[in-house]
Amino acid sequence: MPTKGQRFQSLIKRLRDDNRGAIVVMIALMLPLLLGFVGLGVEVGSWFQNKRQIQTIADAAAIGGAYEAQNASATSSSILTSATTDATRNGYDATNDLITAVNPPISGSYTADNSAVETNVTRSVSLLFSSTFLSNAVSITARAVARTGNSDSTACVLSLGTTGEGVTVSGSGDVTFDGCQIASNSSDAGALTVSGSGDLTTDCYTVVGGLDDSASGLTTDVGCVGKTNSKSVTDPYSGLVAPSYSDPADCDESSGYSYNINGGVTTISHDADFSVPYIICGNFNVNNGSVTLEPGLYIIAGDFSAGANADISGDGVTIILMDGGQLSNINGNATLNLSAPDAADAVDDWEGILFFQDPVTASSCTNNCNTINGGASTTFEGVMYFPDQTIKFTGGNENTSTCLQIVALSVEFTGNSDVLGSTTGCADAGVTGIALPGDVDLVE
Repeated sequence: MPTKGQRFQSLIKRLRDDNRGAIVVMIALMLPLLLGFVGLGVEVGSWFQNKRQIQTIADAAAIGGAYEAQNASATSSSILTSATTDATRNGYDATNDLITAVNPPISGSYTADNSAVETNVTRSVSLLFSSTFLSNAVSITARAVARTGNSDSTACVLSLGTTGEGVTVSGSGDVTFDGCQIASNSSDAGALTVSGSGDLTTDCYTVVGGLDDSASGLTTDVGCVGKTNSKSVTDPYSGLVAPSYSDPADCDESSGYSYNINGGVTTISHDADFSVPYIICGNFNVNNGSVTLEPGLYIIAGDFSAGANADISGDGVTIILMDGGQLSNINGNATLNLSAPDAADAVDDWEGILFFQDPVTASSCTNNCNTINGGASTTFEGVMYFPDQTIKFTGGNENTSTCLQIVALSVEFTGNSDVLGSTTGCADAGVTGIALPGDVDLVE
């Protein structure tokens, strides 16, 4: 019979050799480690997902910044604002993300390219399972560079208004602009509208909003790919400042200018020194007879109008409308032949400018603003600039020009207006085409 000692040794041996339940113990010991690896895998996957998202954000921000960089008035602040706006549309969250935008880039292959914008986006991601061996949050970064190419065309009609219909051709309007595009900064669905019996022929179009060609009256060049939902076009004349004057001390005509002599012929004599304008304090109106403006700069502190049988001509003139002045009722079989000063006249900022409505002193106008109609026959060579008001060609007006550029709050061609504009003579007239936004591409 085994002794107590022998029985104890036998029990120990059985316990030593018994492996039942060992796997449970092993699993119990390894389970936290296995769960940690699974959790870490999930967490690393979320890091890759965040990386993809912020790369999309950086790409969108670079494109938005590059579009803003095209504007002549762009600043580092406005480029960052535009980049941030497009980044936000694509998931940028200012509470967790940080964005920078620089123009030109500070790294990469485009550091000398002023059309390129570099963006960097950083996102701080809180730790989960990885916090067991990492003490700080993970920062995930993405970088992108976008640049713009030069547009292969320019505009000769630009609507600056950001809402409502921008450029409209309706009624029996028959409008042709050769060698240039039509542009509108309106976000409206009818930023460019051709309706009724209206016909518009142009190289192409670039609009912030949409195109409404309900009557199929729009004709463009072969190969035109019209741009809708485009970036806005920069006002090329926003930096022009009208000369100051003192009323009545500086007035050449203290009570306006009026000419109404059937068959009469007269000339407004003017020293062609553009630093010394001829100042008409009040309205300028011709109802009958022929008036010739000698070359130079004219300030009209009132309306410019032409009535029955008026004949107004001038070669090398710039007409500045101040104190609420506008083109008022150019009609009644009036004939106007006016051209802006060209480069040979050495007029600095006023080269190519025919009509300039001073934005500082312009009044509000919602009806019959700057209307050219009623059988008037006009030849305008140069820039017509009305940034705060509409300009309208209507009612039997006929205009033919070899260089006509219109920049206004909105532009209307209606009634029986017949407008033929071209850029063939713009080089001689000192008029530069309106730069359009180029296509923006990601390059890094």
